[in-house]
Amino acid sequence: MSDRAGGARRYLVSRKNIAGMVGALAGVGLHLAGVIGDVWPVVAVGLYGVGALVGPADPAASPRLTDALRSDAAALLTRITPRSEALPAGTVPAVRRIVQVMGLVLDRLDEVGDRPADRAAAPERLALAAEIVRVDLPMCLDTYLGRTPSTSVERAAGEFVAQLHLIAAAADRLAAEVPDIHVQRAEDLTRELRRRHGEP
Repeated sequence: MSDRAGGARRYLVSRKNIAGMVGALAGVGLHLAGVIGDVWPVVAVGLYGVGALVGPADPAASPRLTDALRSDAAALLTRITPRSEALPAGTVPAVRRIVQVMGLVLDRLDEVGDRPADRAAAPERLALAAEIVRVDLPMCLDTYLGRTPSTSVERAAGEFVAQLHLIAAAADRLAAEVPDIHVQRAEDLTRELRRRHGEP
C-alpha cells in the first residue's frame, strides 16, 4: 500500500472525519426536517468542515516494539564503540553480529506470515528478542565494564566472551525459528506451480 493510500485510509477512520460525518448528517437531518431548503448540500458540506476542524485529533500512535528494540540495539552499539579498546579482542564484532541478527529477526517479526503457527509464536519470539536486546547484552556489558579493580581481567574477559557466545547462539536459533515470509511465499508458489504443471 502506498503512503498516500495509507494516509487516506487512516483519515477515513480518524476522529476528525467521524466528527465531520456527524456534522454532514446533521445537515441532511435539518433538510429532512424542513429547516433548510435546497441549499442543504452546501450546509452539509459546511457542517462537515466545521466538524472535521473542531473534532478531536487521534491519539499519537505508540511506536512499535520492534522499532523500539532497533533503537535500543543501535544505542548499545553507540555505547560500546568509544570503549572498544577496553573490551576483549573480538567482542565488539561479536556484539555487532548479534545486533545484526536481531535486526533480521525484528524485520521478519514486522511481517508475520498468515500461517497460524507463525502468528501464535510471534509474541513469544518478540519477547525473546526483547530479552536479548534489553537484558542479556546490556547485563553482560555492564558486568564486564563494572568489574572491580581486583577482578582478574583474564577471567572476566573469558566469562564475557563465553556469555557473548551463548547470546549469539540464542540469537541464531531465534533467527532460524522466525520464518522469512518472502521465502515462504516463494515456496508456496513453487508448490502451487508443481501441483498445476507437474515437475519440469
